[in-house]
Amino acid sequence: MRRRLLPLGVLFALLLALAAPPARAAEKFIVFFHPWSAELDPAAEDVVVAAIAYAKQNAAMQVEITGFASTDGPDKANLYLSLVRALRISEAMAVGGIAPARLRPVGEGEIKAVGTAEEARRVEIVVRAP
Repeated sequence: MRRRLLPLGVLFALLLALAAPPARAAEKFIVFFHPWSAELDPAAEDVVVAAIAYAKQNAAMQVEITGFASTDGPDKANLYLSLVRALRISEAMAVGGIAPARLRPVGEGEIKAVGTAEEARRVEIVVRAP
């Protein structure tokens, strides 16, 4: 009785199918805000919609939502504003269908202010493996 060998391409395809899927890298989305505001403008809403779509495609990943503020104004006010911004994004993502248990909103205030004041007034949405 003669054995049939699988062609090398078929064997390779079977090994790939059995292998664990590669870990996806974290994806970052950035939403910018107007001075002393936590309101989403249309450009910000587009970024949030893209983040929601990515988070839905990667249902096992957590969503870190970190708010920041510029150095204008008192430290405590900036810390509060950064948290309100992060919570606003978190609420929008929950309304968009992301489970609240996956969302991790936090406010950093002006601790990590970068670049110009416009660049510092932001929320970073990072979708990554837990």
